[in-house]
Amino acid sequence: MRLKSILTITLFSYVLFLSAQIEGVAETYNEDFWEENPTLTELTDEEKKCDAVFISQLNVCTYDYSDYVHPSTGASYDKVFMNETLHYKRLRLNNDKAVEEYNKVYISMSGGRIVSDLKARAILKDGKVIEFDDSNKKEVDNYENYGPFTIFALEGIEVGSEIEVTYTIREPGSYDDFCYSVSVQEDYPKRDYHYELVVPEDFVLKTKSYNGLKEMVIDTSTEGDINRYVLHLDNVEKFKEEDYSQDEALSQRVEFKLFELVSSGKRNIYSYAKAVKKFSRLIYNGNVENEVKKEDKAIKKLIKKEKWDKIESKQDQIIAVEHYLKKNFKRGSVSSFYMYQSIKHKVYSSQHSMRIYARIFDQLNISHEVVLTCDRFEKDFDEDFESYSFLETYLFYFPKFDKYLIPSNDFMRFGLIPSGFTYNKGLFLKPLKAGGVISFYPEVRVIGGTTSRDNFDNVVLDINFDEEFEKVKAHIRHEANGYSANNIRPYLEQSTEEQRDELLEAYLKSFAEDAEITNKTSSSEEMEGYMLEKPFIYEGDAESSSLIEKAGKKFLFKIGLVIGTQVEMYQDTARQFDVANTYNHGYKRVINIEIPDGYKITNLGDLKMDFSSSKDGDKTMEFTSEYELNGNKLTVTCVEYYNEINIPLKRYEEFRTVINAAADFNKITLVFEKK
Repeated sequence: MRLKSILTITLFSYVLFLSAQIEGVAETYNEDFWEENPTLTELTDEEKKCDAVFISQLNVCTYDYSDYVHPSTGASYDKVFMNETLHYKRLRLNNDKAVEEYNKVYISMSGGRIVSDLKARAILKDGKVIEFDDSNKKEVDNYENYGPFTIFALEGIEVGSEIEVTYTIREPGSYDDFCYSVSVQEDYPKRDYHYELVVPEDFVLKTKSYNGLKEMVIDTSTEGDINRYVLHLDNVEKFKEEDYSQDEALSQRVEFKLFELVSSGKRNIYSYAKAVKKFSRLIYNGNVENEVKKEDKAIKKLIKKEKWDKIESKQDQIIAVEHYLKKNFKRGSVSSFYMYQSIKHKVYSSQHSMRIYARIFDQLNISHEVVLTCDRFEKDFDEDFESYSFLETYLFYFPKFDKYLIPSNDFMRFGLIPSGFTYNKGLFLKPLKAGGVISFYPEVRVIGGTTSRDNFDNVVLDINFDEEFEKVKAHIRHEANGYSANNIRPYLEQSTEEQRDELLEAYLKSFAEDAEITNKTSSSEEMEGYMLEKPFIYEGDAESSSLIEKAGKKFLFKIGLVIGTQVEMYQDTARQFDVANTYNHGYKRVINIEIPDGYKITNLGDLKMDFSSSKDGDKTMEFTSEYELNGNKLTVTCVEYYNEINIPLKRYEEFRTVINAAADFNKITLVFEKK
């Protein structure tokens, strides 16, 4: 890398910081990628098994200073920091799914983008080439509420064909958020992958590759006043997802961030310490002193109106504040609003909501900390590579109660946050009081989660049979709590009577697909309150004929199916990844069966099951089934729980044994015979 007019000591210091990167001569891309007479590519046997194959994927992202004319307003600007990105891809489409996925090209036109050199074509199975033109292009002002888009339809493509698409996007760049990630490994294999980032010589970047991806190359042969960062791969394997894993977070990607602007002397531009200063100022201090005074007045007025200061318990204050704001405020764009105006109009953005909550908590003297993090199923929070790309979501943490709150999710309440944010690390804005002044310092900690005592779906089934032994009758009662209730509880409050009825029936039909459900009721469905201490209850009566069969003089009752369909993990390929549970959870199913007079069950021993796994001497996973027979009353009790979020690959078989035990219970059929 050539850095003119930079002292040797400066060069040495940034090399230390860029130790993860590689210096050398980086590969270039073929500028003549758009062949005059393209032909179909020969695929390997393995590639033929995939839905699609990227024959080539090229992205060249260049930043420079140049003139710019806004495409909508016509306003012109001199020497603007601009970003120009060349996109090119060539894919083989091996089945209808791939054709459906790639028969349109979607290009966002937001932010003053200018698109040029848009070309697309298809090479059909017979070798014929279809060239697409502007008649295939459509401009949409607001595509599915994502803003303006250019949509290019690739009509006439077929299974076995290849498509090629290229275009260049030019748009204003930004120093403010020059940190982002690029996904390399996706659902389809790739050949000839090339990603290139070209920046002015003044820019020094840091990059880091994840999940076995090789590091970027800093090109030492670059001519001119630029720095060039390149990732070139001849082959990228298809990312193979596995059940109970971290999904996208395990795929190969690279993180980028601007580390230094040499001419200005700015270094370590993105750090968690600077993030704390930035976000604490936005949330707590405001920008205009006069407006802050108006905010204080609006907050005090709101507190007095809702009488939150009269509530004795701090936990109850938190619950009341959150429920009021989520029930009464709408989310929307409020860029022209100050926070006090958001309160007046009852409309807030994500940033406004954080500020409103924080200012209310301050005036009520509720101890709290702001937390910034990301979803662990998308990426693990990296405390060593300090980038704002990991600071995607705001949370509140309450040390006194060891509980979290998420303002941006209206379907969750105090104590519950989306499970992807739990058991990940986060940046905590730790308050420090000194001389009456509050400042904040960064602290990276693990965000705690909940246990199976908090998240459960317990069921009681009271079962009997009709006189002809043709139907199973049952009363079903579910008691669900925490995340286990969150799949249904929030929706009932916003449903019509008809929707509510359909939703309850769908959940009660886990007893049997053909069940006729009657007498449906529910209670404790309201959102207000502490959702980890107030189970949601729903129940109803069911009749099913599919659960019983006649075999000569015997009757067969498929008892295993009444607990609902269970996950089966009988894979015949080697496991790749550690196990990652979404959240700790548990089930207790009590099945009370009235045995008809004159009958007995001949295989009660099949009901006894006991499988578990332990960590450090404590059981963390378990599936047990046992029974008790008292006259003609049979009670079967199944207990299942998972209290370990991350299970290493070496203990995968233990996890699979427990989870398959529930699937094995599904297969149990009780045999009724005449005495």
